[in-house]
Amino acid sequence: MPTPLQAFNDNTKATLLYSGNTIRIDNDKLNLTDMWRAAGADQARKPAKWLDLPSSMEFIEFVADLQKVGISDLLFSTKGRNGSTLAHWQIGLAYAKYLSPEFHMWCNTVVRNRMQGTPAPAANDHHHLNDPNALRGLLLTYTGKVLELESRLEQAQPKLDSFERIAQADGSMCISDAAKALQLRPKDLFDWLAQNGWTYKRPGTAHWLGYQSKTTSGLLEHKTTMVWRSDGSEKITEQVRITAKGLTRLATLIKPAFHTD
Repeated sequence: MPTPLQAFNDNTKATLLYSGNTIRIDNDKLNLTDMWRAAGADQARKPAKWLDLPSSMEFIEFVADLQKVGISDLLFSTKGRNGSTLAHWQIGLAYAKYLSPEFHMWCNTVVRNRMQGTPAPAANDHHHLNDPNALRGLLLTYTGKVLELESRLEQAQPKLDSFERIAQADGSMCISDAAKALQLRPKDLFDWLAQNGWTYKRPGTAHWLGYQSKTTSGLLEHKTTMVWRSDGSEKITEQVRITAKGLTRLATLIKPAFHTD
């Protein structure tokens, strides 16, 4: 069985076939334009239309944060008559969901198997879908998983509602206060933000600054204040602060990293 790395090496200029339509693969990226054509070529659901959605770009930024790469490493377009848009396969799965439920279900199995290096179902396996007993068993299994997921969602809903209220709140807080809210030591949060591309220090300065990508996306903001020295002179200080949206994002990113149970 190939490893994920071997699967990516084998994916150079590879293809998948959906309802007679070819979907090109280039290493760890899917051709979104091919996916759009394979799913019916609805003009209202072109890759560019999906990428214009704020939720799409937020997801792409989230994937970039997790993989610690730039968005340009995950997504790019080629111009010209035969131009197309390519994106990391996890982004491609999100786009497939936007195109259609049926296509998304196919991608979630076939594309994921291909990219993660697990064997795809054999061609003969599809004949089991014509077997009433086999189909009934698959349906029961699927129903059981759905009920389990619904139960987990119901248990998690109070926490999700809390996160939603935080994300929609106004204002921001200093990093030390944010650390308390996240139940972390301030030093741990300062270190995490610096190591994961949220904050940095200019050479020769002592205060932290937020990277532009994080301030532009509303996760961080800068607060400038004027203070008076004892000699009567003025001093301008700048402080990076975490917004409510940023705190919500950190709650989902940092908790797994510091969870020790």
